[in-house]
Amino acid sequence: MSWSGFKKAVNRAGNHVIMKTTKNSILNNENNNNLIDNEFQLIEQLFNHFESLIIELNSELSNFKIIFNDLILTQFLIFKSINSFYGEDEEDNKINSFNNKLLENLKIIENDLLPQLIEPFNLTIFQPIEDLNNYNKEIHKLIKKRGRKKFDYEVSNTKLLKLQNDYNSLQYNLRENNESTNDNNQLDKLNDKLNKLTIENNQITNIFIELNQRLKFEIDEFIALRFSLLDPSFESFIKIQLKLFSDISKNLNNNLN
Repeated sequence: MSWSGFKKAVNRAGNHVIMKTTKNSILNNENNNNLIDNEFQLIEQLFNHFESLIIELNSELSNFKIIFNDLILTQFLIFKSINSFYGEDEEDNKINSFNNKLLENLKIIENDLLPQLIEPFNLTIFQPIEDLNNYNKEIHKLIKKRGRKKFDYEVSNTKLLKLQNDYNSLQYNLRENNESTNDNNQLDKLNDKLNKLTIENNQITNIFIELNQRLKFEIDEFIALRFSLLDPSFESFIKIQLKLFSDISKNLNNNLN
C-alpha cells in the first residue's frame, strides 16, 4: 500500500467513528435517502447472479474436458487389458485381431484427433469464458472503489450537516440574545469552514455520482451483451463435439470393417 493509500485508510477508519457518533443525524437527514441507490443494488444483484453462472459454466466445461479425456483413456486401458488375455500367439483369433485394431484406433484418437481439437476448444470456448471472468474481476474492483467513494460521500455529507447545524445554532443563539451576527468572529469562522467544506463536498459528490453512473452503465451493458458473448461459445462447443464424434466414427468404420 502506498503512503497516500495508507493515509486514506487511516482517515476512513477515523471517519467510521464519526459516522457512528452522528448516526441519528444521518437518519434524520432528508438527503440521506439519495445514498440508498436501489437501481444500483438491483444491477449489482443481476451482475452477481451472472457472475455465479459464468463461474459454474467454467467449472463444468473444465470437468467435461477432463472427463472426456478420461473416457478415451479408460477405453484404451480396458481394451489393452482385454488384449493381454490372448497373448502374442493368438494373432489369428478374430476377437484378438479386432481388439488390436481397436487399440490402434484408440491410439489415433488419443494422439491425433484429440490434440487437433484442443486449440479450437481453448480458443473458442475456454478463452472467452476466461475473458468474462477477468472482466468480472475488474467490475468487482470498481464496485469496491464505489463503496469507498460512497463512504467518503456519506462522511462528507455528515460533516457538512453537522457544521451547518452548528452554524445555524450559533446564529440563532446570537439573535435570541440580541447580539449582532455581522461581526461575530466565531460565526465568521464557521461560515468560512462551511463554504470550504461545501466546495469539498461538491467535489466528493461529483466523483461518487460519476463513478456510480459509470459503473451502472458498464454493468448494465455487460449483462445486456451476455447472449452475444456466450452464444458463439455454445455454438462452438456443439460443433467441436460433432466434429470429434464424426471423426471418431469415420476412423472406426474405415479401420474396423
